[in-house]
Amino acid sequence: MNRFILLLLPLLFSFTFSPMSQTIDLGEKQKATQYLIENDSDQKMAIELSVKERAMNEKGEETLTATTEMAIFPPQIIIQPGDKRTIRVSWTGKDIPTAEKNFRVIAEQLDLKVDAKSKNKSGVKMLMKYMATLYLTPEDAEEKLSITSFEKKGNEVSITIENSGNRHKILADPKITFANDNKKVLLEKNDLIGIAGENVLGNSKRIFVIKTTKEIPAKSKATLKVND
Repeated sequence: MNRFILLLLPLLFSFTFSPMSQTIDLGEKQKATQYLIENDSDQKMAIELSVKERAMNEKGEETLTATTEMAIFPPQIIIQPGDKRTIRVSWTGKDIPTAEKNFRVIAEQLDLKVDAKSKNKSGVKMLMKYMATLYLTPEDAEEKLSITSFEKKGNEVSITIENSGNRHKILADPKITFANDNKKVLLEKNDLIGIAGENVLGNSKRIFVIKTTKEIPAKSKATLKVND
């Protein structure tokens, strides 16, 4: 899933973090990018920043792990009411990857308060959390999408979409055609709720289940088209 993740917990003060998707294009000799934090509240706040490497399984579930290939500065800030701060994320690797790498840039608001019971000890509570997308993309990276299998049971169709390329692809305005020698059935965006807008990372596959009342031709071949 390419869409950014924003978590809200009670008693938060407001801040914004942007943009929510960035690319460091190694083919353009880029090695860093920037994000902007704005404190929209009337209170100063503490924000912790980190970068995690991102993997996604066939169900679209993410796993985040520590990385030494990205550095973020500053890792923590105190930002005054109405103020803005620029955050820099830099690639620190030496060997250019052969496939795109995927990361989450995380901005967590912290509530720093003195614990009345322990007096000198601080209690740290996370109040608000943004998880933005960052791609590290080598030169000439490209996506290669295909439908490797599908199965229809009743009004549900399970579709496996594979990206054998080395770059992610957002399934924007997808169209899937099922065809045999005698019949052709087209499913478009409104038929593909649960697929449209989803992300298939490079060298990975996703399994989607959709509902349709359309009759899929027997022994048909499925093809996928996605708008750029």
